Amino acid sequence: MKMSKEKVLYGVDSTFEAVAKKATPKFKTTPGRLLFAGFMAGAFIAFGFILAIVAGCIAKYPPFAVGDTFNKPLFKILLGAVFPVGLIAVILAGADLWTGNVQFLSAAKAKRYADFKCIFYNWFGSYGGNFIGSIFLALLVVPLTHLFGQVGEPNVFGSTAVAIATGKVSKDILTLFFLGIGCNWLVNIAIWQSARVQDGAGKILAIWFPIFAFVAIGFEHSIANMWAIPTGIIASNYAITWSQFFHNVVPVTFGNAVGGFLFVAFYYWYLSHPELSTGEVIKEIVDFLVVFIVFWVVASLIPAGIGIALDKALGKGAMYL
Repeated sequence: MKMSKEKVLYGVDSTFEAVAKKATPKFKTTPGRLLFAGFMAGAFIAFGFILAIVAGCIAKYPPFAVGDTFNKPLFKILLGAVFPVGLIAVILAGADLWTGNVQFLSAAKAKRYADFKCIFYNWFGSYGGNFIGSIFLALLVVPLTHLFGQVGEPNVFGSTAVAIATGKVSKDILTLFFLGIGCNWLVNIAIWQSARVQDGAGKILAIWFPIFAFVAIGFEHSIANMWAIPTGIIASNYAITWSQFFHNVVPVTFGNAVGGFLFVAFYYWYLSHPELSTGEVIKEIVDFLVVFIVFWVVASLIPAGIGIALDKALGKGAMYL
């Protein structure tokens, strides 16, 4: 019987080319389609987080918990084990996730398939859509379906979501930045690995383990947090504030961008193009910093300032805006 000579994995060069070309429809689509695809990606990630919390709560009950002390290592393992269904849906079903688009659009820019305008268009559209989809799922699990309990009266799943959100908003800004780097490093490794694999089952495995790792380790994902923290805000009846939400998401977004660009998109571009001069390498890094800082200020810092001002001006009423 002859063994198949078909490649199991694509090469680094061909994979980078494929990733860069895959970005093209992401900035050529209409605004409505881009926003809808972003909405779906935010919802898919939220579905993964919801399932992860449901699974993780097993660690709160005997024989895994001892008295009132839940089994934290088991909780983190269970959380990580099922969370990847969100990114699997994004990649295989099709949706536009901003954290993945850091790699796609950076690759397209490096290959000269995209310019600054293309990057801004996709990043603003996907990031905004991700936020809307995440918020919709936060509303879905508490006030609309009561899957996580009532507003201000969370059940075991809701109280777990509140505890997770509280932990996320309690970290300092520098820690959140570095946790964001680690997260999107692994998320984009998952996307890169899936791009190198040809068959569907292989893609699922390629995605699963890096995402399992980032969740179990405790890294921070800006889009996942767009569901987790608002869910905690609603379930706790505003014991957590929107100011705290921005305290987390702003530095995590910055860290996610650095992790996805520097350790995945830039690394594989540099690896697959040995002919690059030092000037070309420096230019690509500077270009990324320019485009990202503009995006970050407009998409994160300005909304954060508005949100914090509303929080102070309206108090609890800002929750419902």
